[in-house]
Amino acid sequence: MSIYYEPYVFKKKSPVWVDADTAIRKIHKGKRILIGSGCAEPQHLVEALVRNASHFRDNDIVHLLTVGIAPYTEAKYADSFRHNAFFVGKNVREAITEGHADYIPIFLSEIPLLFKSGQMRLHCALIQVTPPDKNNMVSLGVSVDILLAGISAADIIIAQVNKQMPETLGLAKIPLTCIDYLVEDDEPLMEFPQGTPDQVSMKIGKNLVRYIWDGDTLQLGIGSIPDAVLMNLQDKNDLGIHTEMVSDGVVDLYKKGIINNRKKSINKGKVILSFVLGSKKLFGTVHQNPDFQFYPTEYTNDPFVISQNDNMVSVNSAIQLDLTGQICSDSIGSHIFSGFGGQVDFVRGAKRSRGGRSFIALPSTAKDGTISRIVPFLDQGAGVVTSRADAHYVVTEYGVAYLHGKNLRDRGMSLIQIAHPKFRDELLGYLNQKKYVCFDQKSIKDDDSPVRQLIPDVHSFDGKKVYFRILRPSDERVIQDFFYSHNPDTIYQRYLAHVEAMPRAVAHARVAVDYNKDMAIAGFDGPEPYAQMVCLGRYIRKQDDSAEMGLVVKEDYQSMGIGSFLCTHLIEAAKKHRIKKLMAYVAHHNIRMLKIYNRLGFKTDPSKEINCVLVSLVITEKQAQTSVLPTTP
Repeated sequence: MSIYYEPYVFKKKSPVWVDADTAIRKIHKGKRILIGSGCAEPQHLVEALVRNASHFRDNDIVHLLTVGIAPYTEAKYADSFRHNAFFVGKNVREAITEGHADYIPIFLSEIPLLFKSGQMRLHCALIQVTPPDKNNMVSLGVSVDILLAGISAADIIIAQVNKQMPETLGLAKIPLTCIDYLVEDDEPLMEFPQGTPDQVSMKIGKNLVRYIWDGDTLQLGIGSIPDAVLMNLQDKNDLGIHTEMVSDGVVDLYKKGIINNRKKSINKGKVILSFVLGSKKLFGTVHQNPDFQFYPTEYTNDPFVISQNDNMVSVNSAIQLDLTGQICSDSIGSHIFSGFGGQVDFVRGAKRSRGGRSFIALPSTAKDGTISRIVPFLDQGAGVVTSRADAHYVVTEYGVAYLHGKNLRDRGMSLIQIAHPKFRDELLGYLNQKKYVCFDQKSIKDDDSPVRQLIPDVHSFDGKKVYFRILRPSDERVIQDFFYSHNPDTIYQRYLAHVEAMPRAVAHARVAVDYNKDMAIAGFDGPEPYAQMVCLGRYIRKQDDSAEMGLVVKEDYQSMGIGSFLCTHLIEAAKKHRIKKLMAYVAHHNIRMLKIYNRLGFKTDPSKEINCVLVSLVITEKQAQTSVLPTTP
């Protein structure tokens, strides 16, 4: 099942119903206490623990993120309790900053082994469960995560029995007889609802979902960006979920059947998760629902298990990353902000999945746009959660950068292009200083241009899919490979000369596209990163309101309609750029290209400059209001 997971054996006990104070006083001084996680934090027991603080001395408290109260971290209880956080939430962050609590950096998949191996000995576990069923089993409800390991290892188990706790399935149920003390207290679960994603998050979500395909299995964290991704998945089909946690955003997709888990490689038909963070809407969805299977984190977060899901997609966040791809996710400088969680578990699991993709998604700036999150080097004291060798895709509101297997120059240029435009020159200056790039390298500020939205995503031509995107400054090698893949006749038809080479300087100039005034549409034989360029359409603006076009299609993709497709998209982009005249120079014997231009209304004349045909299209105000784009299937 998992290299970490083994069936749990629970000590058999005789549970006793008592009040909270009586149960809490059974905990010995100087011992370690585990508190239940997330929305399942047993609030009633925590209140009793603090109420009886004078009973304790030097007791260590450990837990993952908890949604509720954490008064045991207050300085006045320092003689009684010391908190060690596996993940730093809002309720304990100040205490860690002030030195009243500690932080343990660790992968979520490895925490249970601390308990099972005895490295971190547990004396007591405070948990929250459902009332027992007819088989004398209780459910851990909305959080299983590290609790099974904790319950099996701890000396004393104290459970708050709450009728409002959802009954969840999978490995969420434990025998009533493994509990020492039962405390009845019905109270609403703590909720962790999310607000509406802001505009930046929605842009990030739209950029990212271009890389999510029908049938993918997803891992999404919590926050505005994961919610934005979920909101942009409405046109997808047969998605699956294998994750450490889910939030409210999955509910609507699940109810619409978009998330149905039919195409999963393992655990087919089931959402596999460890805990939920959300509202009553989510709690009601998972209650007694066999489609949601709760497992411990040594299973959900085991990279080996994760990788068994074909087309596994992980989406995680970051606080800051440098131009080499080092990702800081748990601290702001030396100030601890969160934790490792499952980021590295899923980054590595997804990357090793067949067809898998791992994304780090973050806004390009912080503090109202005054600070770039993409930096030359990480702040002093910042922790590297995900290493530069683990980095796969990075997403901001300005696009997507693919880093895996790229050299430092290509990584830097790719990340600069998705940084905020006002910081790009500064970032490029650093790369220049470090001699990662050539002295004449330029950054492009193209992000305000509406023409980028006209570039199609994927289109089928005679059964062959072509994947389209912008041409990027980091595409020097890509366009060189494209050039050298042509036969001499194709090169002559494109350049009207017998060109034998494309040096780096030429390639650099060709990929430096300013989309505020120019346009380039690159087509590939598959999705990134393994695809080869098969076509390119572009125009370059002249001094006036005219632009010169150029199209080239790889030989085995010709006569399929790609040239016409590119040409119509370029015409539409020219309208957005308010270009009045498009023109192109075409070889006399390039009959195929001449037919395309003729069909689209271009006027044909002999060229007065070189031995070829000059085609031109005047775009009138009336034409500018009419779309010529074909319908994408």
